[in-house]
Amino acid sequence: MLLASALSALCLSSMAQITITNATFPAVGDSLVYSLDQDPLGVNPATPPGGPQIWDFTALQIDDESSVVYRPASSGSQVANFPGAELMVGGQTGETYFNLTPQKVEVLGYAGGDPTGFGLNVVAKFLPSVVERKAPLNFFDINQQSTNLVLPFSTEGLPDSLFQGAPFVPDSIRIRISTERLEVVDGFGTCQIPGGTYPVLRQKRTEYTTTGMDIKVPFLGWVDLSTIIGGGGGGGGIGGFLGTDTTITYRFLSNTEKEDIAVATMSADLSTVVSMRYKQLATTPIFEPVVDFSGTIQAFPNPAVEWVRFDCTNITPGEYTLKIFNILGKQVWKKNYTLSGTTSFRLDLDDFKKGTYIYSLVDKAGNSVGTKRLVILKP
Repeated sequence: MLLASALSALCLSSMAQITITNATFPAVGDSLVYSLDQDPLGVNPATPPGGPQIWDFTALQIDDESSVVYRPASSGSQVANFPGAELMVGGQTGETYFNLTPQKVEVLGYAGGDPTGFGLNVVAKFLPSVVERKAPLNFFDINQQSTNLVLPFSTEGLPDSLFQGAPFVPDSIRIRISTERLEVVDGFGTCQIPGGTYPVLRQKRTEYTTTGMDIKVPFLGWVDLSTIIGGGGGGGGIGGFLGTDTTITYRFLSNTEKEDIAVATMSADLSTVVSMRYKQLATTPIFEPVVDFSGTIQAFPNPAVEWVRFDCTNITPGEYTLKIFNILGKQVWKKNYTLSGTTSFRLDLDDFKKGTYIYSLVDKAGNSVGTKRLVILKP
């Protein structure tokens, strides 16, 4: 009897585990939208390993929103520096380039502001590339990797206060950033966030990032600055940038969504949840099912700032209504159109606030041609 019960429990446990495939890898045109809770209360992502478990994060709040839009690498201004790149994500600080294979998503590097915040523009290549996603991914998979960045540049234009404690101000410096990453899929079960529930794997990611700096000395070449001012990283000046930082995150991944369902950044001792980013759903409006239309609607640009254009293709001639809802499901705008075939119309966004919206084009019978997300950014 005990043996039968044990086998039954093992069977149920096995059935509860999912396998994450490359269907969740990003592709050109994907716009992944997240909410951020900067002071999460009443949640516990750091439960003991194993499963099946239930992680209830429905108490999370929205302090901020963000979106990650994947574009063709060819659309980036620095693509020539990243041969083999297929995807690019642009942001306020620069462009990040990715390589995609059936087994993994690799970060090749980025071009833009330097990672130490000195206000310099750099082209940074990870050696080797950083594996951000792998497939297939199963319970208790373990992945360990190391990568390095080396960023040489002139010190011209940097404030002298940065070199407090150094015997002189060098002509050139070289920043070295090495990262050791350990990932363990240590749990499985169900993750609940505001607006949705998903079967997930939990991946614990521990990163040790060590920042070093070399100065170029006449007749000696490159010299490790920590040997001159000490390697503790304390005090003012450049020493404050040196040393090793530890970052621990729990990532909750599903096999149906490209977004991470939730990512919890923890304190080093795992006692405190510093912040949580999660897939933005809140309460989304419920629409009639999409019928067998060949027509489509697409918003461009997305994210949008001052205006957005809706491109409709293969539309059956007739009367249609474009409706826009906020993330809570409240209709905030609508307009009727007579459409046929391929057409476009533009909407000025002066009266819209920053945030994530849902737009839906429906015919007179209430059938939806398309229901998609629109992200609006404001300066």
